[in-house]
Amino acid sequence: MNPFLAFQSAHLPLADLVGPYGIMPLLIPLAGMALGLAGLIAGTIEKLQKRRLRHELLRVALEKGQPLPPELLEEAPRRRSRDDRRSGLVSIAVGVGVYLLFRAIAVWPGLQWIGVVPVLIGVALLLNWAIERREGGDRS
Repeated sequence: MNPFLAFQSAHLPLADLVGPYGIMPLLIPLAGMALGLAGLIAGTIEKLQKRRLRHELLRVALEKGQPLPPELLEEAPRRRSRDDRRSGLVSIAVGVGVYLLFRAIAVWPGLQWIGVVPVLIGVALLLNWAIERREGGDRS
């Protein structure tokens, strides 16, 4: 008897996870969501730690009677306002890329029209930028 024939009926422990009803097809989306969540948590922790260190520095300076520089008392400058022009152009470029990608792979007919959604969002952002510019008198 061939000793390798005994392995033909062996049950692999991960074989149930690979099929269409297993967990393997979900691993990539779940990993992407977990990575996004981890980035969000890391950014929040970093922001809280910077704030805590700043408060600790202020406390120590006050305990020692040191004068506090005005830069230290001010909050960190906020990020500049949202730029709808840039966001709109990026969204349009992403939409065109998605359209071309789905048109090239052609898994299902009509799938490429999903790329129109980001294009329309980009057009709406550009319209919003133009309206705000006209109302506010901003010349940027």
